[in-house]
Amino acid sequence: QACAVIEEIINKWATSYARAVELQPGAEASGALHFVALFSKPSKEEPIAWPVVRVNFTVPEGFASALVPRVTYSLEGERMVYDVTTDLGRRFKESWLDRIVMDKRAIRADMALRTKR
Repeated sequence: QACAVIEEIINKWATSYARAVELQPGAEASGALHFVALFSKPSKEEPIAWPVVRVNFTVPEGFASALVPRVTYSLEGERMVYDVTTDLGRRFKESWLDRIVMDKRAIRADMALRTKR
């Protein structure tokens, strides 16, 4: 049920990205459910897309009884936590994923240049 809530949220976000939601290992032990949504952008040149961007979600225990479940998320490598019940949390931008993808590609290119020396 919690996974369906997250899928409903992310289906509105980044339409040009492929996405999947997974329950994080050991997530049930904390009292809240922790999920990770994986986003990738496949293309004809790269059907198995790299890099993958992770967005971590937390769904509180007892979310099913709440009128509007307080789901929070944070982007990979960032400390800011967004709440989907607030205006800021609902304003997810695909450009946030694009920026993380560009950063990862730049790091990979830099590492490739360093190893060629």
